[in-house]
Amino acid sequence: MSMKISNNRLLLLVAILVVVCMAFVFTVTSYSGNTKYEHPEGYIQSFDPASYEESSIDIPSIITKYELITIDAVDFKQTADTGIMELNLAGTSFILEMEPGIWVNEDIKEYFDDENGTTLEREMEPMYQYNGIVMDQQETSNVLFVVDNQTVLGTIDSKNERYVIEQIGWVMDNNTKRTVYVAYKESDIKYTINSYPSEKEFPLEFSVSNHDKYAHTISVELFDSTGTLIFTNTYSLDPRERIRPPEMENTDENYIFKVTLDNNITATYNFTPDTYDYSAADIDIINDSDNGEAFIEFGMVIA
Repeated sequence: MSMKISNNRLLLLVAILVVVCMAFVFTVTSYSGNTKYEHPEGYIQSFDPASYEESSIDIPSIITKYELITIDAVDFKQTADTGIMELNLAGTSFILEMEPGIWVNEDIKEYFDDENGTTLEREMEPMYQYNGIVMDQQETSNVLFVVDNQTVLGTIDSKNERYVIEQIGWVMDNNTKRTVYVAYKESDIKYTINSYPSEKEFPLEFSVSNHDKYAHTISVELFDSTGTLIFTNTYSLDPRERIRPPEMENTDENYIFKVTLDNNITATYNFTPDTYDYSAADIDIINDSDNGEAFIEFGMVIA
């Protein structure tokens, strides 16, 4: 299970997603573990990434069997609101009893500039947490989903097994970017001796996420403990887009990230890789609803 260490005062949704998402660090380029299942519920669809010319999908290599899916988030939420859901996840069919959704960001405002440069205020897009159980497993099951109009993440705990829906990338479909999810059972995760190496056996990695509703450009410079620049690049991220650059060799005890947002805001982060569980630096772009602009937040994701 992943844990994000962060100083963010808001993003309740992020805190919830940390609970339901697993942050693995090893990826593969093939889809040897991909298995297609039927989805009679309709709002989930299995798909073949080879059918799309442009895509960005990273599958954790320790997941040995999984399915790649897309989800109609609006239809999913409408079904959850009825209190009963049929769901086929990783080849297992469920009938779920759902409690009413909890509006987790109610009354939170965000500020934006219109085409005339005037700063306006509006409500953030609603985000909901849904809790429930598997029917006839009231004492032994637990269901948790986090949903907005575009994204669905969650877990189902049933009969000593956990089923996971995790965002894993995107594909371009008729000039529209569609979110791709991986669904799997935790029993299909194969840990190896090298899953928890010590010292510098882990690669050096970081991720950049845009939690704002607007696109941003962010430049990342990475220095070792002597002040030598060892990596630099600039990324353009769409709203809710996350990127993870290729891993690097981990040769030092401490690193410094210098990050510049939109050629305007610069921040630094002293990063010390964890020596027991793998850790990667987490660079987030967050909307500052109080001041009407974005800011940079640093954290650490521990597998």
